[in-house]
Amino acid sequence: MWRFLLFLLPLGLFVHCDGSNTRHPVPYAPINETIYLNTPSAYDLQFVGGSVAHLNWGYRGVAIYRRTNYGDANDFGVYDLCCPNHVSEACGTLTLVDNLTAECPCDGQQFLLFDGQPLDGPTAWGLKPYQVGYDGVALYISN
Repeated sequence: MWRFLLFLLPLGLFVHCDGSNTRHPVPYAPINETIYLNTPSAYDLQFVGGSVAHLNWGYRGVAIYRRTNYGDANDFGVYDLCCPNHVSEACGTLTLVDNLTAECPCDGQQFLLFDGQPLDGPTAWGLKPYQVGYDGVALYISN
């Protein structure tokens, strides 16, 4: 009986090894920032549809978008500005096209800042999201 169990043990180690990669391609970058919405640099975030970028936060910068005005953390989407298709390339930092869209200079791939998803094109990944807290006065961004 114990020989049978010893035979099954190594097989159990390979059950979950299917070769798929579920980790987002953008590397981990520590972030712990606070934004007060009453400051001039965050003025656009006081209104639905407003966005700002902070290029020194996250892996390649962070875009913050105001989705709704319900007064909770779901009002905001915060995403890394690194293109998931071009993580290791110098051209892989997204630029804001307008308040709703960011674009990769490498291939023109566009992403919605509302939810971080690609508009169209050859990507399996959306933008890397960050966690958001909101108390009605300030945003707390972390991972």
